[in-house]
Amino acid sequence: MTPHRLGFLSLVIALGLAPAAHARRVEISGPVEVIQVDDFDHGRSRLIHRIRDDRTGRHYELEGASPELRHGTRVRVSGRVLRGVRRDGARVLVAPPGEQLAVSVLQTELTTEGLVAGARKAVVLVVGFTQDGKTVACSDTAIAATMYTATPSVDSLYRETSFGQVSWQADTDGNGRPDVFRVAINDAGNDCDNATWRTLADAAATAAGVNLGLYEHRLYVLPSTVACTWSGYAQVGCGSSCWAMVATCDRGDVFAHELGHNLGLYHSSFDLDDDGAIDATCPWGSWPGGGQYCDDSDVMGISTNVWRQMNGPHKDQMGWIPPGGVVTATTTGVYTLGPLETSPTISGLPVLLRVPRLTTGGDYYVSFRRRIGFDSNMRVDYADGTSIHTRPSTNTLLVRVLADGQTFSDPANGLTITQSSHDATAAQVTVSTLSTSCGNGVVDPGEECDGGNLAGATCGGCAGTPVCTAACKIDRSGCTNGVCDASETCTSCPADCVSSGARCGNGVCEAGSGEDCISCPADCAGRQSGKPKGRFCCGFGGPNPVGCDPTKCGACTTQSGNVCCGDGICDGTETSASCGRDCAR
Repeated sequence: MTPHRLGFLSLVIALGLAPAAHARRVEISGPVEVIQVDDFDHGRSRLIHRIRDDRTGRHYELEGASPELRHGTRVRVSGRVLRGVRRDGARVLVAPPGEQLAVSVLQTELTTEGLVAGARKAVVLVVGFTQDGKTVACSDTAIAATMYTATPSVDSLYRETSFGQVSWQADTDGNGRPDVFRVAINDAGNDCDNATWRTLADAAATAAGVNLGLYEHRLYVLPSTVACTWSGYAQVGCGSSCWAMVATCDRGDVFAHELGHNLGLYHSSFDLDDDGAIDATCPWGSWPGGGQYCDDSDVMGISTNVWRQMNGPHKDQMGWIPPGGVVTATTTGVYTLGPLETSPTISGLPVLLRVPRLTTGGDYYVSFRRRIGFDSNMRVDYADGTSIHTRPSTNTLLVRVLADGQTFSDPANGLTITQSSHDATAAQVTVSTLSTSCGNGVVDPGEECDGGNLAGATCGGCAGTPVCTAACKIDRSGCTNGVCDASETCTSCPADCVSSGARCGNGVCEAGSGEDCISCPADCAGRQSGKPKGRFCCGFGGPNPVGCDPTKCGACTTQSGNVCCGDGICDGTETSASCGRDCAR
């Protein structure tokens, strides 16, 4: 996966409201760490967004963070810390009462979903505890077999499900043996202090001569008797510097599941009513936790110690399907799909059909599953049937499995999908749409426009022009260009005319926009004389910063401010190019 840095963003992500009585306000900044906690035995899952503050080094968990916030994103957050509350050693940051917790995104560390390929370098640390004698029951040889050398193993599973594009390298250090090392740490396994356990295990491994710098992934195998309620605990989408923990040594699909999180995969869930939300129940009997782990046709579903491949949208997300293996249903017709388990380069058939949802947006992902290879033990309910998924955000959502002659209907998008027939080599899938004439210049049902017929769509008060896409949807990306044109105002086109920044001299210390006693003493005058302990600088820069303290700094704000093009003042991020009416050329 290739990281890409984007420039400064003034995006503000609104998080949920939370009670925060008897809590102190803080402002922190740093990179986001995304962690998935998996309690398979009770069907419970928790997605964590954690920040290590750049200034203090303290860890904070964001209460109610948007799931769209990705690992590595640099943010600034202002909120209140719940007193006396720790989660996995981290303080908990929540919204003040009656307010929203605003997260300003400073820099986005994007991990491209296009292609996850190559030999992944992972080390397995088998952790024992000297204080209470807890040890991992499986031998190092058995763990090496589960991870690297046996059939089945994590390595052989990923080779098959990725069509040979991903493997897990057994001997990265080149000593002729699989990279599994048993370490003992001077601690007890009775408090689930996993951060301390990782630190101690790393130190013990280093002292034993293990070069941890060789590896992209550290997999910590813990005794099943540790006092943790989870089976797996892993970073999500962490690139080439990852860790994962498992509290089991003999369930290989848990190993594969947690390492899948490292690669950027979330869970495979159920959404049988197709409302875009995970179902509260699962049809497989008395299944704990509802639909969160319910799609067990994928190793990113529940762990039952049954090896199986990954579903269609997950393979597509990772970029594992070879060219020609994915087709899009642009018209009504019959589409032939080879088994998802078989590479299109072998079968000569596509294995994934995308069906655009023209009204509600997004796609259906249609695939044909068979009980072959690692899917030999897959639940029979999925076998020889057509699986229909969506992937609106993080988890994949299974909305239906079709047998021959069965039809899935989506009236909102004017779609029906039918598995007409199948044999051992392929399934025939019929897609029917109510609107099949995109491109005829007439805005038919399900279309927003058609060719040059925009159906009256405009850019509102912005100066650009919308266009009609090949799918007959309105594209307004050309409506704005970052320049406040003569016909635009801050009200009619805020995307072009409103920018972020501080206005020095307005009597408010706009710390959220970078003002401090050095950059704008007129607004943020601190005290830099007298006794050292009495000196301070308003804002978050300069010597002895106090941030935004109204008792010392007067009027101040930690929120990013906005400036308007057309107010006659060239300030904030305005330039002569973006706002010629305020900034002389």
